[in-house]
Amino acid sequence: MLKRSVQHKYTKEQITFVETAKDTNGAYLLIEVSLPPNGDGPPLHVHDEFVEEFMVLSGVLTVTVGKIEHQLTAGQSITAPIGTDHTFTNNSSDQVVFNVTLTPPSQFEESVRIHYGLMDDNLTKNDGTPKNIFHLIAILKLQNTYIAGKSISSQRRLFSIIIGLGKLFGQYKKLEKYTEEKINI
Repeated sequence: MLKRSVQHKYTKEQITFVETAKDTNGAYLLIEVSLPPNGDGPPLHVHDEFVEEFMVLSGVLTVTVGKIEHQLTAGQSITAPIGTDHTFTNNSSDQVVFNVTLTPPSQFEESVRIHYGLMDDNLTKNDGTPKNIFHLIAILKLQNTYIAGKSISSQRRLFSIIIGLGKLFGQYKKLEKYTEEKINI
C-alpha cells in the first residue's frame, strides 16, 4: 500500500495525496503541500493539459502566474490556467501549507512518487534532479511539465525521442516499484 505522504529528501517539502485520481475517477487530484521556511518550489514551468489551483491553508505563499507575483495568505487562492507559466515559493520565515488541485490530474501523483522514490534510493543529485536522463524526462512527461519560455511542441518531440529510447533500453520497468503499478508513458 502506498503512503499518503511523501517528502522531498533535500528541500523537506512534504506532499500529501488528499484525493487521488483514483479516488475522483480521474476528475482531479488534490494534494496538500507543506513547504518549509524560505523553501523554493519548482522553476518557472507550464502545463498544457491541466489547470492548477493553489489554496493557502496557513502561512504566506508566493505564487507567480504569468509575469505577476502574488502573495497569498490563509483562505486565498489563485489558478494557473492551462498554458500559463507559473511557480511558487515560500519567501517567509514560517512554514506554508497549501492545497493544489490539478484538473484533470494527468499522471502527477505517479511522477511525484517516482521522483521522491528515486531521491530516497539515492538515484538523484543533491538537488533532487534524477541522475538518469530517462528518469528525468519520464517524470516531466508524466506530470505534463515543460520549461517556461521554450516551445512546448519542441519539448514534446524531444521527450518523445528520449522516452522511446528509454523504452528500448528498458529504463522504466524498474520505476514501477514506486507506483506499485505499470507506468504508462
